[in-house]
Amino acid sequence: MDSMTWKITGRTASGFCSGNEPPDNWREQLAIRLGFRPRRIGVLAELALFGALDCLDAAGEITLPADTILQVCSLRGSFSAILQVLEQNREGLPMPFSFLQSQTSQLLPALAAALKWQGNAGIVLARNPVELAVLACQQAGSGGMLLGWVEEPGPASSCWLRLEPCALPSASFVAASSLMELASPDTHYWRLSRDGVEVASGPG
Repeated sequence: MDSMTWKITGRTASGFCSGNEPPDNWREQLAIRLGFRPRRIGVLAELALFGALDCLDAAGEITLPADTILQVCSLRGSFSAILQVLEQNREGLPMPFSFLQSQTSQLLPALAAALKWQGNAGIVLARNPVELAVLACQQAGSGGMLLGWVEEPGPASSCWLRLEPCALPSASFVAASSLMELASPDTHYWRLSRDGVEVASGPG
């Protein structure tokens, strides 16, 4: 195994990974997958759950090893909830659940509860989605990574990748400068280099 090389073992079937928005009935699909309809967690957290569970299904996993890194990236965070809180502030104090939904970090407890998992998790608000990949690769251990890029409607996206450490493949690596390169269906391997994350194709 190479501590600086990972193989993509699962990815979301819907969302930004495939260049499309999640399906129109993604909320119904999420409720079926969970066995209940999520309440009071906000749109961003619901989208995160949808993409993460879809990705783990593709990877053939129910939960994650304890030493897995779980990282989420968003450019705008809980945008709709923040707007709602600002509107409520004009009339007085915001409603408690509105305030909680505006806190982007609230999606992490929702993910941990759905996966019945405890471990190293974090959320990054960044202008460059590739920064999440670099940060996660620097922190990843033997359990690998579950990484998500989630945005609320306008358009909505919930792109997730499950990566596990692997032996260095006999493949040509090239530097990745965008999320599309990191999550492309043709990308099967990541490698951390001095200049960032490199990707390579190969057998799935």
